[in-house]
Amino acid sequence: MEFLQPSCTKTLQEGLDELYREAPEVAEVSRRKGKGFRDHDLTHVIFGCDTSIRGELLLNPWILLGTTISRQELRDYGADPEVKRLNREGYDLLGGRLKAVLLIIFYYLPLYAWLWVTHIRPMSRKWPHSQVTDVMLDTPLDVLRQEYGIRIYSPPRL
Repeated sequence: MEFLQPSCTKTLQEGLDELYREAPEVAEVSRRKGKGFRDHDLTHVIFGCDTSIRGELLLNPWILLGTTISRQELRDYGADPEVKRLNREGYDLLGGRLKAVLLIIFYYLPLYAWLWVTHIRPMSRKWPHSQVTDVMLDTPLDVLRQEYGIRIYSPPRL
């Protein structure tokens, strides 16, 4: 997907449209669930993370540390039955709950710390999680990323 590339010139809306084209199940859930899910999907686009389990895990530190998301928004999103179901599926995709927890502790938490230091902390300002405007939707991703100081993390291929 083009929006995963750091120098992507598609607009934020075009990136979201691409995400929805490539992952129609994500589009369907967002259509049903509304703005909170759309806001989450926009973070996938701006931070260049796909919707695979790895992309979801990589998005976590960006959302928690690099956006203006509120605790209430986090609680509401995490309490949603669809999100709970997806989290259970994520454990299965990672090889079960124990393996998932170990992977998170020994791989992802150190990676989150490294991302914080090298990518998130240097941002010029936090992404406005639930206050994305129409003007922002019509702005090219490379321009938005430069404006917010977002450097896309490209994980090594395993």
